Amino acid sequence: MKLKNKIALITGAGSGIGKAIAIEMGREGAHIAINDLTADTAEATAREVEALGREALAIPADVADAAQVDHMVGQTHDRFGRIDILVNNAGVYIPQDGGFTAITDAAWQRILDVNLNGPFYCSRAVVKDMMDRKQGGKIINISSVQAEVAHFDASAYQPSKAAVVMLTRTLAVELAPYKINVNAIGPGAIASEGMGATLGAEIIEAYRKRIPWGARGYTRDIATAAAFLASEDARYITGQIVYVDGGYLSDSTPTELKSQDHPVPPDDPDPK
Repeated sequence: MKLKNKIALITGAGSGIGKAIAIEMGREGAHIAINDLTADTAEATAREVEALGREALAIPADVADAAQVDHMVGQTHDRFGRIDILVNNAGVYIPQDGGFTAITDAAWQRILDVNLNGPFYCSRAVVKDMMDRKQGGKIINISSVQAEVAHFDASAYQPSKAAVVMLTRTLAVELAPYKINVNAIGPGAIASEGMGATLGAEIIEAYRKRIPWGARGYTRDIATAAAFLASEDARYITGQIVYVDGGYLSDSTPTELKSQDHPVPPDDPDPK
């Protein structure tokens, strides 16, 4: 097991990608502090981690609040004694019909507070002990392909995720002397509650046509990448952004010019 007896704190782990990361790291031997905005969702994930034979601690907290973050990190230290791995996964996307001029001040601020301030607050709270212990550590931020390419009606989400990319690089450079690895994962279109059926079949089909792989990814596709970056196999990797997107960012072909014929049926996560 790559993460045997490591202690991981994962934010936004009550559902979707965060939950998948918690379960995957549990499979790899880690004990997990599971944060989510509500106690019920955090506790549900904790039960699944415990079913793997690992210890789990559910901590409801809003990562946009520095005081709550400090308390969350304190609770984790009280239970486990240390934090070896931090996964800054908690994020929010607020639809903004009407584009840039229609987004409210409150929506803009909430997106930045959760998506950017959250990773900053959590990293700041966790690295103090990592630096003092001088035993290294792993920080993994969850960004997005939308850190690199623009999308309509997402004019707050995209800057927040692009800023996470630079925060990752900044922390990687500053913390390298302490052998603390800081990397990010940029998911593409992933079949999770975040994207899910709320977008509707027509939009999901449009993404399928846009992605060279021919299908959205699974949440475990992100989770296995996170487990790798949290392991000693990634000892010399820091300041990097790993895009897990089925080739989305590599493809500039207009959809109208694409052949939709795949030699192998795509491993589509959606039921037929």
